[in-house]
Amino acid sequence: MDDAISTRSDTLFEEKPSLTVIDRVAELEGEDPVDLTPPLYDAIDPEALDSLFQSSRFERAETVETVQFTYLGYDVRVQSGGEVIVADTDSARARSTE
Repeated sequence: MDDAISTRSDTLFEEKPSLTVIDRVAELEGEDPVDLTPPLYDAIDPEALDSLFQSSRFERAETVETVQFTYLGYDVRVQSGGEVIVADTDSARARSTE
């Protein structure tokens, strides 16, 4: 199984960024999204994350370019263009030092 998942939507975010993060981490963990422990809000406020990228969905000026945080041992990067990257922190560190 790959240790990173990158998704990009042609229509920016097809679902809320917070739900995309949960889905990707659950896929990497091999778990159902509702079974992830601790919940995402222990790492970041999901509503705040979604609101930062809300203007992108309505084609107005974007409020932020990128939000990056760690959740369940994964480095998560959400970008205003609709890309969500979830990578194992050890793998992400190894790639950044190369």
